[in-house]
Amino acid sequence: FVVPIPALPAAGPRMDDGSCPPSQNWTEGQDETLRCSARGNPPPRLVCTKDGEPFPAGVPHPVTRAHTGTYHCRATNLLGTAVRNVTVWVHC
Repeated sequence: FVVPIPALPAAGPRMDDGSCPPSQNWTEGQDETLRCSARGNPPPRLVCTKDGEPFPAGVPHPVTRAHTGTYHCRATNLLGTAVRNVTVWVHC
């Protein structure tokens, strides 16, 4: 006897204020993480950049004032693309 497990419905990438806050405050000299993630089915690939250079979300980085600015995050799967801009403020 086999019970079929329904597949999750296909969905394009989604990012919202909870999964990818549009404004984040970091402290200079601390290890901070760009908080941004995306949902979707199939799971989307997330790429964030600052000034055209890749900047991985979810990975701690030692912070300097140079990290202040706008980060562009793009989530992509077979069903589409979602884009969010995240402004990071660095405080001392």
